[in-house]
Amino acid sequence: MQLSRLTLIPVLVALSSLAQAGVVMELVSRDASGQETDRAKIFAQEGMLRMNHGSDEDAAMIFLGDRFLYVNHSEKSYIVMDEAMLEEVSAQVSEAMKEMEAELANMPPEQRAMVEQMMQGKMKGMMAGQAAAAPKPRVERLGASKWQSYACRQYAVYEGAGKTQQVCAAKLDDVAGADEAMDAFIGMAAYMRKMAESMPMFADEGMNPGELMDQIDGFPVHTIDYENGKVLRETSLDSVSEQDLDEELFAAPAGYRRENPLGRR
Repeated sequence: MQLSRLTLIPVLVALSSLAQAGVVMELVSRDASGQETDRAKIFAQEGMLRMNHGSDEDAAMIFLGDRFLYVNHSEKSYIVMDEAMLEEVSAQVSEAMKEMEAELANMPPEQRAMVEQMMQGKMKGMMAGQAAAAPKPRVERLGASKWQSYACRQYAVYEGAGKTQQVCAAKLDDVAGADEAMDAFIGMAAYMRKMAESMPMFADEGMNPGELMDQIDGFPVHTIDYENGKVLRETSLDSVSEQDLDEELFAAPAGYRRENPLGRR
Protein backbone atom coordinates (compact mmCIF):
# COMPACT_ATOMS: atom_id res chain seq x y z
CA MET A 1 0.00 0.00 0.00
CA GLN A 2 1.43 3.38 -0.96
CA LEU A 3 0.62 6.29 1.34
CA SER A 4 1.26 9.90 0.42
CA ARG A 5 3.23 12.25 2.66
CA LEU A 6 0.08 13.93 4.01
CA THR A 7 -1.64 10.62 4.61
CA LEU A 8 1.07 9.89 7.16
CA ILE A 9 0.68 13.14 9.10
CA PRO A 10 -2.40 12.07 11.11
CA VAL A 11 -0.61 8.86 12.03
CA LEU A 12 1.99 10.80 13.97
CA VAL A 13 -0.15 13.72 15.06
CA ALA A 14 -2.55 11.37 16.82
CA LEU A 15 -0.02 9.97 19.28
CA SER A 16 -1.49 10.14 22.77
CA SER A 17 -0.54 12.84 25.25
CA LEU A 18 -0.65 10.17 27.94
CA ALA A 19 2.94 9.04 28.48
CA GLN A 20 2.15 5.35 28.94
CA ALA A 21 -0.78 5.08 26.53
CA GLY A 22 -0.55 4.11 22.90
CA VAL A 23 -2.74 4.72 19.89
CA VAL A 24 -4.18 2.30 17.35
CA MET A 25 -5.42 3.84 14.12
CA GLU A 26 -6.90 2.60 10.88
CA LEU A 27 -6.59 4.42 7.57
CA VAL A 28 -8.84 3.37 4.73
CA SER A 29 -8.15 3.98 1.04
CA ARG A 30 -10.77 4.02 -1.72
CA ASP A 31 -10.47 4.30 -5.47
CA ALA A 32 -12.17 6.91 -7.65
CA SER A 33 -15.42 4.90 -7.65
CA GLY A 34 -15.54 4.82 -3.85
CA GLN A 35 -14.61 1.15 -3.62
CA GLU A 36 -12.42 0.32 -0.65
CA THR A 37 -9.03 -0.85 -1.90
CA ASP A 38 -6.87 -1.12 1.19
CA ARG A 39 -6.43 -0.46 4.87
CA ALA A 40 -3.39 0.31 6.98
CA LYS A 41 -3.29 -0.31 10.71
CA ILE A 42 -1.13 2.03 12.75
CA PHE A 43 0.31 1.49 16.23
CA ALA A 44 2.04 4.43 17.96
CA GLN A 45 3.47 4.77 21.45
CA GLU A 46 6.17 6.90 23.12
CA GLY A 47 7.54 8.17 19.82
CA MET A 48 7.61 4.73 18.17
CA LEU A 49 5.48 3.88 15.16
CA ARG A 50 4.40 0.68 13.46
CA MET A 51 2.45 0.47 10.22
CA ASN A 52 1.03 -2.84 9.01
CA HIS A 53 0.70 -2.84 5.24
CA GLY A 54 -2.08 -4.59 3.37
CA SER A 55 -5.26 -6.28 4.46
CA ASP A 56 -3.37 -9.49 5.24
CA GLU A 57 -0.77 -7.61 7.30
CA ASP A 58 1.98 -9.49 5.47
CA ALA A 59 4.52 -6.70 6.02
CA ALA A 60 5.22 -3.97 8.56
CA MET A 61 7.31 -0.82 8.82
CA ILE A 62 8.55 0.18 12.28
CA PHE A 63 10.20 3.49 13.19
CA LEU A 64 12.18 3.56 16.44
CA GLY A 65 13.62 7.07 16.45
CA ASP A 66 17.09 6.16 15.21
CA ARG A 67 16.30 3.38 12.75
CA PHE A 68 13.65 1.72 10.62
CA LEU A 69 12.71 -1.96 10.64
CA TYR A 70 11.02 -3.52 7.60
CA VAL A 71 9.40 -6.82 8.54
CA ASN A 72 8.39 -9.42 5.94
CA HIS A 73 6.07 -11.91 7.59
CA SER A 74 5.76 -14.16 4.54
CA GLU A 75 9.55 -14.66 4.49
CA LYS A 76 9.90 -14.47 8.28
CA SER A 77 12.68 -11.94 7.85
CA TYR A 78 13.43 -8.27 8.47
CA ILE A 79 15.92 -5.58 7.50
CA VAL A 80 17.28 -2.69 9.55
CA MET A 81 17.96 0.73 8.06
CA ASP A 82 20.18 2.70 10.43
CA GLU A 83 23.39 4.74 10.54
CA ALA A 84 25.52 1.64 9.99
CA MET A 85 23.61 0.72 6.84
CA LEU A 86 23.85 4.25 5.45
CA GLU A 87 27.61 4.23 6.03
CA GLU A 88 27.87 0.86 4.29
CA VAL A 89 25.94 2.18 1.30
CA SER A 90 28.30 5.14 1.05
CA ALA A 91 31.35 2.86 1.31
CA GLN A 92 30.04 0.51 -1.39
CA VAL A 93 29.33 3.38 -3.77
CA SER A 94 32.82 4.77 -3.19
CA GLU A 95 34.37 1.33 -3.74
CA ALA A 96 32.40 0.79 -6.95
CA MET A 97 33.52 4.16 -8.31
CA LYS A 98 37.18 3.34 -7.61
CA GLU A 99 36.86 -0.04 -9.35
CA MET A 100 35.23 1.58 -12.36
CA GLU A 101 37.98 4.20 -12.59
CA ALA A 102 40.63 1.47 -12.45
CA GLU A 103 38.96 -0.48 -15.25
CA LEU A 104 38.63 2.63 -17.40
CA ALA A 105 42.32 3.42 -16.97
CA ASN A 106 43.24 0.08 -18.59
CA MET A 107 40.98 0.53 -21.63
CA PRO A 108 42.06 1.79 -25.06
CA PRO A 109 41.16 5.49 -25.54
CA GLU A 110 38.28 4.85 -27.97
CA GLN A 111 36.71 2.14 -25.83
CA ARG A 112 37.15 4.26 -22.71
CA ALA A 113 35.42 7.23 -24.35
CA MET A 114 32.51 4.99 -25.37
CA VAL A 115 32.11 3.52 -21.88
CA GLU A 116 32.34 6.95 -20.24
CA GLN A 117 29.61 8.22 -22.55
CA MET A 118 27.39 5.26 -21.65
CA MET A 119 28.02 5.77 -17.94
CA GLN A 120 27.15 9.45 -18.20
CA GLY A 121 23.80 8.46 -19.70
CA LYS A 122 23.14 6.02 -16.87
CA MET A 123 24.05 8.61 -14.24
CA LYS A 124 21.64 11.07 -15.82
CA GLY A 125 18.97 8.39 -15.66
CA MET A 126 19.68 7.80 -11.97
CA MET A 127 19.38 11.50 -11.32
CA ALA A 128 16.20 11.86 -13.39
CA GLY A 129 14.01 11.19 -10.37
CA GLN A 130 15.66 14.03 -8.50
CA ALA A 131 15.34 16.33 -11.48
CA ALA A 132 11.64 15.54 -11.74
CA ALA A 133 11.21 16.24 -8.03
CA ALA A 134 13.06 19.54 -8.25
CA PRO A 135 9.92 21.72 -8.27
CA LYS A 136 9.03 21.86 -4.60
CA PRO A 137 5.39 21.10 -3.80
CA ARG A 138 3.42 24.20 -2.95
CA VAL A 139 0.26 24.50 -0.90
CA GLU A 140 -2.71 26.78 -1.51
CA ARG A 141 -5.13 27.40 1.33
CA LEU A 142 -8.77 27.08 0.32
CA GLY A 143 -12.02 27.61 2.21
CA ALA A 144 -13.58 26.01 5.25
CA SER A 145 -15.13 22.57 4.89
CA LYS A 146 -16.21 19.50 6.83
CA TRP A 147 -15.34 15.83 6.78
CA GLN A 148 -17.64 13.55 8.76
CA SER A 149 -17.68 15.06 12.27
CA TYR A 150 -14.62 17.26 11.69
CA ALA A 151 -14.73 20.93 10.80
CA CYS A 152 -11.67 21.50 8.67
CA ARG A 153 -9.75 23.74 6.30
CA GLN A 154 -9.18 22.65 2.71
CA TYR A 155 -5.69 22.78 1.17
CA ALA A 156 -4.64 22.09 -2.42
CA VAL A 157 -1.14 20.72 -3.08
CA TYR A 158 0.60 21.33 -6.40
CA GLU A 159 3.78 19.95 -7.90
CA GLY A 160 4.65 22.16 -10.82
CA ALA A 161 1.40 23.09 -12.54
CA GLY A 162 -0.40 19.89 -11.60
CA LYS A 163 -2.63 19.43 -8.59
CA THR A 164 -1.58 16.31 -6.71
CA GLN A 165 -3.63 16.43 -3.52
CA GLN A 166 -6.50 18.06 -1.70
CA VAL A 167 -6.41 17.90 2.08
CA CYS A 168 -9.08 18.43 4.72
CA ALA A 169 -7.26 19.40 7.94
CA ALA A 170 -9.03 19.70 11.29
CA LYS A 171 -7.76 22.03 14.00
CA LEU A 172 -4.96 20.65 16.12
CA ASP A 173 -6.93 21.65 19.22
CA ASP A 174 -9.43 18.95 18.29
CA VAL A 175 -6.76 16.26 18.68
CA ALA A 176 -5.53 15.42 22.18
CA GLY A 177 -1.77 15.68 22.50
CA ALA A 178 -1.22 16.88 18.94
CA ASP A 179 1.55 19.37 19.74
CA GLU A 180 3.47 16.82 21.79
CA ALA A 181 3.05 14.24 19.02
CA MET A 182 4.57 16.59 16.46
CA ASP A 183 7.95 16.13 18.14
CA ALA A 184 7.98 12.46 17.13
CA PHE A 185 6.74 13.35 13.67
CA ILE A 186 9.52 15.90 13.18
CA GLY A 187 12.06 13.28 14.26
CA MET A 188 10.85 10.82 11.64
CA ALA A 189 10.85 13.45 8.90
CA ALA A 190 14.39 14.53 9.82
CA TYR A 191 15.61 10.94 9.74
CA MET A 192 14.05 10.39 6.32
CA ARG A 193 15.82 13.49 5.00
CA LYS A 194 19.11 12.17 6.34
CA MET A 195 18.51 8.86 4.58
CA ALA A 196 17.78 10.66 1.32
CA GLU A 197 21.02 12.63 1.58
CA SER A 198 23.00 9.42 2.08
CA MET A 199 21.28 7.64 -0.82
CA PRO A 200 20.33 10.38 -3.32
CA MET A 201 19.75 7.89 -6.13
CA PHE A 202 16.77 6.53 -4.18
CA ALA A 203 15.54 9.86 -2.85
CA ASP A 204 11.89 10.65 -3.39
CA GLU A 205 10.76 13.83 -1.66
CA GLY A 206 7.15 12.80 -2.13
CA MET A 207 7.72 10.01 0.39
CA ASN A 208 8.72 12.32 3.22
CA PRO A 209 5.61 13.16 5.26
CA GLY A 210 7.38 16.07 6.93
CA GLU A 211 7.90 18.00 3.74
CA LEU A 212 4.64 19.97 3.94
CA MET A 213 3.97 20.00 7.68
CA ASP A 214 4.88 23.69 7.99
CA GLN A 215 2.37 24.58 5.27
CA ILE A 216 -0.62 22.61 6.53
CA ASP A 217 -2.27 24.08 9.63
CA GLY A 218 -4.09 21.24 11.31
CA PHE A 219 -4.74 17.53 11.33
CA PRO A 220 -5.39 15.93 7.89
CA VAL A 221 -8.43 13.69 8.30
CA HIS A 222 -9.16 13.23 4.60
CA THR A 223 -6.81 13.35 1.62
CA ILE A 224 -7.57 13.05 -2.09
CA ASP A 225 -4.72 12.09 -4.42
CA TYR A 226 -4.80 13.17 -8.06
CA GLU A 227 -2.98 11.87 -11.11
CA ASN A 228 -3.10 13.73 -14.41
CA GLY A 229 -6.03 15.79 -13.18
CA LYS A 230 -8.13 12.79 -12.16
CA VAL A 231 -8.91 11.38 -8.72
CA LEU A 232 -6.60 8.46 -8.03
CA ARG A 233 -7.65 7.57 -4.49
CA GLU A 234 -9.01 8.95 -1.23
CA THR A 235 -7.53 8.16 2.16
CA SER A 236 -9.25 8.94 5.44
CA LEU A 237 -8.85 8.32 9.13
CA ASP A 238 -11.35 5.56 9.89
CA SER A 239 -10.84 4.89 13.60
CA VAL A 240 -8.67 5.85 16.57
CA SER A 241 -8.43 4.17 19.98
CA GLU A 242 -6.09 4.74 22.92
CA GLN A 243 -4.65 1.70 24.66
CA ASP A 244 -1.45 0.38 26.22
CA LEU A 245 0.57 -1.41 23.55
CA ASP A 246 2.93 -4.34 23.95
CA GLU A 247 6.54 -3.32 23.34
CA GLU A 248 6.93 -6.40 21.13
CA LEU A 249 4.85 -4.60 18.50
CA PHE A 250 7.84 -2.34 17.93
CA ALA A 251 10.41 -5.09 17.42
CA ALA A 252 11.07 -7.84 14.90
CA PRO A 253 9.29 -11.06 15.91
CA ALA A 254 11.38 -13.67 17.70
CA GLY A 255 12.82 -16.24 15.32
CA TYR A 256 12.84 -13.96 12.27
CA ARG A 257 16.17 -13.74 10.46
CA ARG A 258 17.83 -10.43 9.74
CA GLU A 259 18.52 -9.83 6.05
CA ASN A 260 21.16 -7.48 4.68
CA PRO A 261 19.66 -5.65 1.67
CA LEU A 262 23.19 -4.84 0.48
CA GLY A 263 23.97 -8.52 0.01
CA ARG A 264 26.57 -8.91 2.75
CA ARG A 265 26.18 -11.21 5.74
